[in-house]
This record gives sequence, structure tokens and C-alpha cells, in this order.
Amino acid sequence: MSTMRCVAILSCLLLSTGAAAQNSYNWWDAHKPAPVTTPPRPKSTTSAAPKLTESKQEVILPDSAALTTGGYVYAEQVPVFPGGQAALAKAIQKTLKWPSGPKQHVRVFVHFTVLPSGDITDVWVAPGRGISDAYDAAAVACVSRLPKFSPGQKNGKPVAVATTVPVDLP
Repeated sequence: MSTMRCVAILSCLLLSTGAAAQNSYNWWDAHKPAPVTTPPRPKSTTSAAPKLTESKQEVILPDSAALTTGGYVYAEQVPVFPGGQAALAKAIQKTLKWPSGPKQHVRVFVHFTVLPSGDITDVWVAPGRGISDAYDAAAVACVSRLPKFSPGQKNGKPVAVATTVPVDLP
């Protein structure tokens, strides 16, 4: 008789817990959040393109050349490291300098632009995709020290092309 009483009590407890869980689910399902609306942008009073006067001269730095010349284009031939991918991996491991502190085995994806001259510029790690500031800085410094690539080509002419490489920090 005592086992029957225990079974009855346990079943009542389980049924009440299940009902509470169902009510909780129904409450969240019935009360959807309000839609998110973006605030209106203030209207700009300046013209879209700034006008240059004779006293001001536009200076194009080598690092910004890829952005001003439309560096993010489709290229028929992508930039290639001398010796191929295996040589690129060896060069990365050779020029890599570990950050101080505990060592983690991680992979960081480093973005950069290969200019028509083969030089590397605009080296960065996507925000929120890095591991820590020290590891990101080590990966960026490593890629910045790589030798020239053979540039990407479009219509037989060298063009600036954005590229991404993984840097393994073993």
C-alpha cells in the first residue's frame, strides 16, 4: 500500500511540474517581443561629395591605393605566394613570434590586400573573430612581414585583390 501511495504522490508532482512548464512555454509564445525599428537618420546638409579647392590637394598614400582604385574586384588570377600554399604556411610559421603569456593552440584568419606591385597592405583581423589582442597582433605582424606575392590579374593586368589566410598559432 505504501508503494501505491508513493507512486500517486510522484505522479501528482510530475504532472504539476509538466503543467507549469507548458504554461511557461505558452506565455513566451503568446508574448512576442515588439518589432525593432531603426531611428530615422538626420538629413545631411552637406553635399555628398566634398569639393576640393586649389589650396587643398588630395594625397593618396600607398596603403589606401587599393581602396581608391577599386581593389575589391573580381580577378581572373588570384594573388599567389612564391612557392605556393606550402611555402606560405612555412613562411608564416618562420616569421611568427609568439605573444607572451600562456600559449593557446588557435587559428586566426587574417585579411589583407595584395597590391598590383605584390606588396601586402591593410592587414587586419575581423572584429569579434580574433582570439585576444596579443594573438591578433602577433598574426597581423606575421602576415605584414611576408615577402611580396605575385599579384592578382584581371584582363592580363595586375590588380589589387583582398585575400584571407589562416594563421595557426600552435
